[in-house]
Amino acid sequence: MALVHTPLPADRPGHHGEYAVGQALSKFSNSDLELWFDVNYIAGVTDLDLFLVDSQAGFYLIEIKSMKLEAIEEFTQSTFLLQGGQVKQHPVSQLRTGSLKLRDYLKRMPAFKDKQNLPFIQATVLWSEITRKEWTQRFTDATISGFHEMCLFKDDIKDYNSLVLGLQRLWDRPILGVEPPYRVRGMHSNIEAFRKALDPGKHKIDVPQSFSAELSRAVSSSQSIAEKYPPGKSYKASLQGAPGTGKTTILRQIGLANLAAGARVLHVCFNKVLAADQKREYQILRKTVDEYGFIDVFDIWELYKELGHAGGILKEDSVLQSAEAFMKTEDGKHFVKYDVILIDESQDLRDDFFKVVELIARPTASWFIAYGKGQETNNFKKDSTHPSPWLIDFLATAEANHLRRSFRNSTRAFLLAQSFWEKFPSLADAKEWMAEKFSKNAKPDNQYELDLDFPRIENDFTVEVLPGKALRKAYIRKIVLAALEDTKRADRGQDLLCAVLKPPSDSVEGDPGSISSSYELVLSVLTEIAEEFKLDVLDLVPKENRREVPKLGAIRLISLQNIRGLSASHVLLFDLGQLEKWSKVDGGTIKPPLINFTYIALSRSKASTIVAIDSAEDSEIESFLVEMVSYSTQLSIASADPRSTTK
Repeated sequence: MALVHTPLPADRPGHHGEYAVGQALSKFSNSDLELWFDVNYIAGVTDLDLFLVDSQAGFYLIEIKSMKLEAIEEFTQSTFLLQGGQVKQHPVSQLRTGSLKLRDYLKRMPAFKDKQNLPFIQATVLWSEITRKEWTQRFTDATISGFHEMCLFKDDIKDYNSLVLGLQRLWDRPILGVEPPYRVRGMHSNIEAFRKALDPGKHKIDVPQSFSAELSRAVSSSQSIAEKYPPGKSYKASLQGAPGTGKTTILRQIGLANLAAGARVLHVCFNKVLAADQKREYQILRKTVDEYGFIDVFDIWELYKELGHAGGILKEDSVLQSAEAFMKTEDGKHFVKYDVILIDESQDLRDDFFKVVELIARPTASWFIAYGKGQETNNFKKDSTHPSPWLIDFLATAEANHLRRSFRNSTRAFLLAQSFWEKFPSLADAKEWMAEKFSKNAKPDNQYELDLDFPRIENDFTVEVLPGKALRKAYIRKIVLAALEDTKRADRGQDLLCAVLKPPSDSVEGDPGSISSSYELVLSVLTEIAEEFKLDVLDLVPKENRREVPKLGAIRLISLQNIRGLSASHVLLFDLGQLEKWSKVDGGTIKPPLINFTYIALSRSKASTIVAIDSAEDSEIESFLVEMVSYSTQLSIASADPRSTTK
């Protein structure tokens, strides 16, 4: 029997033909025939109807067209219409894009890094309900008279030998124009690596019910803005707002809508960790439809690497030159340009980045850019101003969406983070600002004054003082376990995000003036708890881990310097006092402002934020937060008491 690596196609309305093909091919007796059906589970790769490997024919990508001949109204070299004038994507275009995107995916894997190891992927169309004779009698136009010699038909899948002969016949008339070399007209030497690359289990994401609810909540909140931009038109729009106002979610909704409409979508983030998160979200939320495009999700350095840039950040000034040179190469000439451009965290991106993206965007492409004032954390040493000149011009000319409602944070968490951004380090000014919000005297002309409900009296933002060394680990364990208990009680899985200062390379143990990090201690606690309760922990602090796509429910550990873009139902923050010290070392002026880092960290949670502090006497952050948490509680109590006139 043939070796089938995926579930067979289901017998669903409008797709009986694919079901019949799966049933027929899976019963062929030769075990050298390997089949992958409905390959729609690989991020960045278009939906592939069938991938076939055979020891006598080679590697084939097959687009299955399972309609009767009379269902086709018109077929030419460039058009494909069904009865009633229904426009369908041309199968040759589908195959070309599918082949290129699959090849791009394989090239990112270590086993295929050397181009010599890449399998040669042949391609064809299978007209499973039409015989070859029926096709040639119907389509006699000279421009497509030889097209039947590039395809498979119903005759070719009646048995295994007919299939092999049909595939071998295609060697002389390849549908994509590239004749397969003799060495690839059979089994490739790296078949095992290829099997691993296409293994459905490698890409499978199980979604617990609690996470389904979390994802749908964010999607429904952002739907109205995303619906302003239906697919099929050209747009230029910005999404501007504070942390938690839905910038990333709206971008993703726009991406999903265009993906389902068959568009080629690029989604780029500055942050590696955020890009990995978005890859996971797209795989969960994308729908299976007949006309599917593809979406590439990259952090900026992944994108540069795709476009031939070598040398990493040390040669950042040459990224535009590298991309321009790449576009003139053979690979560059065949690079599939994008219909929709989605850019997140734009406040940190430099001019050359946008110019690189312009090279790979179609002239009519839609551009959607998310911008967060006060959330800049990079390129302060290299650039004198934020945002970049290119972005300043875009924001001035694009349709602006000012997001004024926090969909991520609770009211208290948002107010505390926002009061920090607006008024730190002045406690008096911050308290006045907070009191004004409780009296609902918002200023409608300020895009950062959000449309808030009355503040609720929920203790969803707390400060914990960590004890000395003897009890420190036990206390951290207590905090983590309490947070996990809360996530379960709220039916949010183990959606826990812990943040620590990135361990400094030059710290001296025991030196009171040295900067320290809780990284090793927190990681130790999380590892022990994970083993005890059979949970997953993803350590995103080391650079080499930051592109790893997290499993749903994994407890994530991240540095305070790289937390931007992430969120979780429950967030634990350590080392804010040490972050304060770190920001002042070596002059500090070329580093991002401390206020930006802290503002971002304080606004990550959906349900609960716990800040664990050392109660250092010289920490302005710690004393500010303790005072403001206390004051917000005072205001909450007063606002709930009709007898109170406290402002």
